[in-house]
Amino acid sequence: MDNPCASCAGQGTSCCSGYQIFLTPGDVCRIADVTKNGDFFTFESPVRTDIEPDYDPSWLPLILSPGNQVRVLKRTDDKKCCMASDTGCILPPDRRPLICRLYPYTFMENCILGIDPHCPISKHRDWQSVLSRMGMPEFKAMQWLDLLYAEIRTGPDLWPVPDFHDAGQEPLICGIEA
Repeated sequence: MDNPCASCAGQGTSCCSGYQIFLTPGDVCRIADVTKNGDFFTFESPVRTDIEPDYDPSWLPLILSPGNQVRVLKRTDDKKCCMASDTGCILPPDRRPLICRLYPYTFMENCILGIDPHCPISKHRDWQSVLSRMGMPEFKAMQWLDLLYAEIRTGPDLWPVPDFHDAGQEPLICGIEA
């Protein structure tokens, strides 16, 4: 099991397909810094089975915009994430959306609950070691979780979003680390 995520992506059965992938304002800034454009996200009505973890009742109210929309990565016509390839995510690990970095962990705002039983890694007897070898140990997941909730609690009005409409303009960097 060298890279389970790449294996799923190659089979077209990954967590990157068929789901709305929520973005924090910080995610938008980190991804825009890599892509040098802002054409990778959209606002959509939430598909509750895609975006609402049933294990955290505070999640959906925190991520809904005033218009009852959520900011998500764009998807292809076949519902595949615009950042997914046959070998996995095209983004550097430290620029991936926080929700992606956290998966397959299940969580509530202040704790990791376990691992999603739908992820093939969960079938591995020693899934904690698999996740650690992949650079996803639980202590890192807790750091990502803290950052995720800090970013969604900050509110959209406090985050500058890069504007790439003027092709000659240097991209605005949001000045955040994650």
